[in-house]
Amino acid sequence: MGLLFVDSHCHLHDERVFPDMQQLVARARKAGVRTMVSCATMEENFDRTAGLAASYGEILPCFGIHPWFLDSLSCDWQQRLETFLTAHRSGIGETGLDFMDKKANRDLQIRVFSHHLKLAMDLERPINIHIRKAWDTFIHLLKKMGPLKTPGLIHSFSGSADMIPLLEKYNLYISFSGSVTRPNAKKGVKALGAVSRTRLILETDTPDLYPSIPGVLENKRNEPKNLPAIAQIAAQRANMGYEEFVNHAYTNSLILFKTLLP
Repeated sequence: MGLLFVDSHCHLHDERVFPDMQQLVARARKAGVRTMVSCATMEENFDRTAGLAASYGEILPCFGIHPWFLDSLSCDWQQRLETFLTAHRSGIGETGLDFMDKKANRDLQIRVFSHHLKLAMDLERPINIHIRKAWDTFIHLLKKMGPLKTPGLIHSFSGSADMIPLLEKYNLYISFSGSVTRPNAKKGVKALGAVSRTRLILETDTPDLYPSIPGVLENKRNEPKNLPAIAQIAAQRANMGYEEFVNHAYTNSLILFKTLLP
């Protein structure tokens, strides 16, 4: 058996990949991707995400409200989210904070994300977290709440290497995507070097963040089969052997999602 992978964060409900799902899953299997953690982003795609998990054993669903899509919230979004989480073997997310847009309603983001964090604690589920330009607020919430009972992850990590020991202390894994393969990814490479080998995981963020693969154009749709290519470049940048790097990421992913995997 070859090397195995877990894509810890992707969006297989997305219209750019959903019509090709049967072949996408077949290509992922061929590449050694054992599990794909597919994250919903709003109530509108909860049903599709659940359906994908029912159709393909490799797909592990997560249900959550992405901070970009808070305008889509229904009046009973909390109940709907909890209904899906309790009805399915699933994680929580994608959820989080994104303060890139200065016009964003930060108070609403904090309230919605805080509810997701509470669910993660109460239901003891792994949580898939998006943080951009909101690290101080996020760390304040973590300190107020305390370490997660069940591990969570920061997806496509974009923070500083200095924060990683604190995030690990709060029971978070650090996920790296195709962004770490960019030629100018100095900050990401520094963060990669700071992560404990027991806290490193990988993702594609399909269908976005196509990796920088030498000789391959980037204006393409990303998919889970590209995880080995991301790992190859990330291992080089972490000054680690490819097989060792992949095995760490795979083992860590199994630990992170162990309450949900068969």
